[in-house]
Amino acid sequence: MVNITKAGAIALAVLALAACGESKGVPWDNYDASVKERIDSFEASADCDGLQAEFDTADANNAQQRERTGTGNAELMEYLDDIMRDVGCYS
Repeated sequence: MVNITKAGAIALAVLALAACGESKGVPWDNYDASVKERIDSFEASADCDGLQAEFDTADANNAQQRERTGTGNAELMEYLDDIMRDVGCYS
C-alpha cells in the first residue's frame, strides 16, 4: 500500500488534468538512461515503494527539469502513475 502525501495528491490531480489532453509520451532523451532502467526494474518486480519514490523525485524536480529542458516531468509522472495502477499499487 502506498501512502500519498499532499504533494503527491496535488501532482496526481495535475496529471489527471493533463490526461485529458493527448499524451505525447515520455521524452526519454531528457533523462539519464538509468531512470528508465530503474523504472523498468520497479515495474517488473511490482515495487510500489520504488515507483512512488521515482514519482516523488520527478515531482520535486519538476521546476528544475522545466528550466533545463523546457519540459517538466508531467509525462514521466503520468507514465509512473499508469504503471502504479497497472501493477496494483493503488488497491
